[in-house]
Amino acid sequence: MQFLLFIVFAYLLGSIPSGKLVGRMYGIDIQKKGSRNIGFTNSLRTLGLKPAIFVLLGDMLKGLMPTKISLEYLPLNQALIVAAVAILAHIFPVWLKFKGGKGIATGLGAILAINPLIAVIAIILFFIVFLATRIVSISSIIATGSLLFVSYFVSPKTTIFYLCLFIIVVWTHRENISRLIRGTEKRLI
Repeated sequence: MQFLLFIVFAYLLGSIPSGKLVGRMYGIDIQKKGSRNIGFTNSLRTLGLKPAIFVLLGDMLKGLMPTKISLEYLPLNQALIVAAVAILAHIFPVWLKFKGGKGIATGLGAILAINPLIAVIAIILFFIVFLATRIVSISSIIATGSLLFVSYFVSPKTTIFYLCLFIIVVWTHRENISRLIRGTEKRLI
């Protein structure tokens, strides 16, 4: 029963559309601007740096909070399922007819709760790739993919979770991958 309550909590919290809410505060429907995505990158392009930081922090908290709390009360395998539910809730939020973001910031929040060292390694790799390419999507995909290898050595019990996360990220970035292949993916700066 406790596990099911955590699942419901993670889904409802993960479904809160930070980008949509912050955009509304600025009088902008973020789902009608730019890429129409409710995540950090479109918020940055559409709303500016300060609002985008609020979106980033809100989305990270949606992954961090349910994961951190569930790690205190549930076995690791169940807590990892709770983390996955929070991420999937961001991607498929009930409040936005199941059309949400790509799960990167919410995933980062969950990873911070699971293992801060792995999260820091992913962040560093993200910035290395981003500085070289100025493309958020490829930076996100590579950083998430690296978690498979890092977790294998640092925290083997979580490697399956990171494999699932990588599959989710590749799926949510499928249009970006097509643009990357065609050479038409937008650079952030």
